[in-house]
Amino acid sequence: MEGVAIYNADFSRNSYQKGSEQVKKSELTKQRILEAAETEFAAKGIYGARVDDIAERAKANKRMIYEYFGSKEQLYSEVLGVVYSRITEREKELLNDNTDCIQAIRNIIAMYFEFLNSDRNFVKLIMWENLNQARYIKANDVPMIKDYAIRAARRVLERGIKQGVFRQDTDIEEIILSLNMFTFSYFSNIHTMSQVMQIDFNKPEQIQKRTDHVTNMILNFIVTK
Repeated sequence: MEGVAIYNADFSRNSYQKGSEQVKKSELTKQRILEAAETEFAAKGIYGARVDDIAERAKANKRMIYEYFGSKEQLYSEVLGVVYSRITEREKELLNDNTDCIQAIRNIIAMYFEFLNSDRNFVKLIMWENLNQARYIKANDVPMIKDYAIRAARRVLERGIKQGVFRQDTDIEEIILSLNMFTFSYFSNIHTMSQVMQIDFNKPEQIQKRTDHVTNMILNFIVTK
């Protein structure tokens, strides 16, 4: 009986290890699919991207995509959640109640330019989703994901107004919109404006110049004189 007990213990341990390895393998496959889908959706949008191409890029069986995500639409929604989470994590690092109000605005603008410059897939996906009239953002948790950053930015501005650092008539919603629009539009229009103005706006010095300009423009408008 003692030998049987040892055998059963070994069998259980081996089964557990195999199960853990299978879970790890499944998670890695799921991650590869998400990364491949992000690339395909960023390049072609939800209607142009094909599940076959995503599976090939991910080196995964097409059946696994449907098993993990259910449909191409659900996979696309999942990708949107992933890319929005990336920028929200950066926002959480900067928008806290301990940072000087003016410095917080400087930090968030600099971060937006840095993030959007380094993560062009994010820019492309948001451009596609605007063409979709935010249909898939409405269907998942993106508003909830972004809610933290919006509330945190609002607190920074409210604190600045209360301290007399920012003008009392500062329109908080307009400033939050400007923080997002002035930074995002630079990258969403970067190729056309580079051609129209015959300036390479992808160059680091041009991005820094725009970062400084937007920062000064917003702060000059809201800081109490």
